[in-house]
Amino acid sequence: MFDLIDECGEDLTSCGYETVKLNRFDICASKLFVDTAQKAKRLGFDKGHYFIMNAPLLSSFMEEHREILLAEVGYRLEFLLKENKIKKKSRILFVGIGNPQIVADSFGVRAVNKISFFPYKKNNRIFKLMPNIFANTGLNAYDVIRLVVEAFDISAVFLFDSLATTNISRLGTSLQFNDAGLTPGSAMNNFGMPINKTTLNVPCITFGVPMMISSRSLGVKQGKGAKTEIVLTEKDAEEKVEFLSSLVAQVIDSWLE
Repeated sequence: MFDLIDECGEDLTSCGYETVKLNRFDICASKLFVDTAQKAKRLGFDKGHYFIMNAPLLSSFMEEHREILLAEVGYRLEFLLKENKIKKKSRILFVGIGNPQIVADSFGVRAVNKISFFPYKKNNRIFKLMPNIFANTGLNAYDVIRLVVEAFDISAVFLFDSLATTNISRLGTSLQFNDAGLTPGSAMNNFGMPINKTTLNVPCITFGVPMMISSRSLGVKQGKGAKTEIVLTEKDAEEKVEFLSSLVAQVIDSWLE
């Protein structure tokens, strides 16, 4: 199972995959609309609109990327919002998936924490949730989210999570966002319940950043009898997670203003 749709190993061009190269820092913006059940089955991804931003020079010119990525991500987010009829006045639940105690898995929690929030404001329609991981709580993220959606009559769910990649150069340099939802732990074959419009009955917008890679993807051989894979990240993971979570939160805040 793959987290990034452009790493699924299929010929995406024949499925309508398009890439535009921006003018600075070799940033590329790609999109793929999985609009049929046949495409979804072939690619192994749920139906939806997928956008991917790749910024290979992010490590060297981090702050210089901010304004460019804010504009490009914001523009594409507007498309997803219109497609799913999500408005500023909707009752929105922002969910940070992942383990906040592990830097590489904390993107989701950090992003949600950075989104502006005024719970005491009259007629507040924004809600935040950080369900943590099953190993720490004994609760599946889907079950917790579903209960909140039903109890508070939520109109849309925004999900934020760290992803896995099969390409070490993409650690902390890509951002994938879509309206297809996500399945927590799927890239590490630790499948949770899918969290999407089908399972929750409300639109789900997902933001993910690849921060982890398995030893298998790097060609590292493990000893005989090893039952689990080694999961690795990069040495500047803290800086990347902090920057990208801040960037995504800023995009959301700009829309909510």
